[in-house]
Amino acid sequence: MKAEKTILILGAGRSSSSLIQALLEKAESSQWKVAVGDMDVEMAQSKCYGHPCAEWFEIDSKDPTDRNERIARANLVISMVPAFLHPEIASIAIESGVPVITPSYVGPEMQALHERACEKGVLVLNEIGLDPGIDHLSAAQILDRIRKDGGNIKAFESYCGGLIAPDSDDNPWHYKFSWNPRNVILAGQAGAATFLEGGKHCLIPPHRVFKDARSIEVAGIPYEGYPNRDSIAYEEKYGLKGVETLIRGTLRGDGYCSSWDVLVQLGCVRDDAEMHWIDGISWAVWMRSFLPVRAAKLSLRAAIQSVTGASEVCLDRLEWLGLMRDDIGPDRLNGTPARIIQDLLEDKWRLEPTDRDLVVMWHRFEYEQNGHTHEITSSLVLEGRDATYTAMSDTVGWPMALAAEAILKGEFKRVGVEVPLHRDYYDVLMPGLEAMGVHFKEEHRSW
Repeated sequence: MKAEKTILILGAGRSSSSLIQALLEKAESSQWKVAVGDMDVEMAQSKCYGHPCAEWFEIDSKDPTDRNERIARANLVISMVPAFLHPEIASIAIESGVPVITPSYVGPEMQALHERACEKGVLVLNEIGLDPGIDHLSAAQILDRIRKDGGNIKAFESYCGGLIAPDSDDNPWHYKFSWNPRNVILAGQAGAATFLEGGKHCLIPPHRVFKDARSIEVAGIPYEGYPNRDSIAYEEKYGLKGVETLIRGTLRGDGYCSSWDVLVQLGCVRDDAEMHWIDGISWAVWMRSFLPVRAAKLSLRAAIQSVTGASEVCLDRLEWLGLMRDDIGPDRLNGTPARIIQDLLEDKWRLEPTDRDLVVMWHRFEYEQNGHTHEITSSLVLEGRDATYTAMSDTVGWPMALAAEAILKGEFKRVGVEVPLHRDYYDVLMPGLEAMGVHFKEEHRSW
């Protein structure tokens, strides 16, 4: 078969699996060629499973000539490389009149391409994964429905988390890595969390983010939610000017946040200073390097408790990680504390081949209509298929695959640097996601 259209996927990492699979399932009937590139060509090849409509190639990190030529020849580019490379890729695609999809947030460099993309009649669709992505689509759909029915929105909360399915939950943190470990380690460190609550602007500095987590129940299961960096920016993005409460946050398993807060308080996950430890250091001695001299005579558990106020359950979780062991220690002796502890957590929180992960998303809408106050909660609970086709990979990849199909069919008429907050996007993508198993459950109450 001679393919009529080429979809170029740049990056074949963990979150690309479901995207590539979904596109290849329709490639022959749609007459697509799916070209997958990565610096690790064996990884790119493994994601294609020898499919006759697939091509894999190596991305040369030092010479972008081949990559750029492929971009210019493609009918659509999906960028799954690190986010800082998206603007460069999009710029090349725009000049060649090629539409682009990325799952990442729109930064200043990407936004700066908007006018040029409009001039060229090119759509650069960003924030079209899980969070951001499905959160936008599902929230915008309900917000528009409330407004259409005459409701006045007073509060909006949205939380999402990549977790572990109950059958695979075998550790006291109720957590395993299903996406970039570094982003998990550095969560909350990018700046203060700002949000609206009860009509007041609230600011939580990075060292208090996990201390102020709140309990959120989804489908009868308790979770903890902590606020993301900047919720207030969504006043304008979501058309929520004048709303009293506006919070976007991340979900973790019950008890996770209080335990992680102990590591935050001690400085064990800081990434702003290189440190050096002696060869043969144990994890217990490594931990003591973050404690004051006044606690030297106490046992390690007692010392951590005296400095942080950690509960016995939190201390048990640290001990489960091996952070109090005298017989083993970190392999890496030079680096930031965050980098050192990441090595440990990548082992302890590893997703095993038989494990399945879990994605949970929860929205709450409060609005006034006809003299009454109404509340809608909308929740998604989706388990992964296995350790390759995870719920995280599915919910990141499936929206992009559906968007790719819609773009190639000419179903989106919008151009420029966009995020999927318009009904042009959710009218097409939400039914497609529903058909793939992404089901939101709504509950309503009024008073």
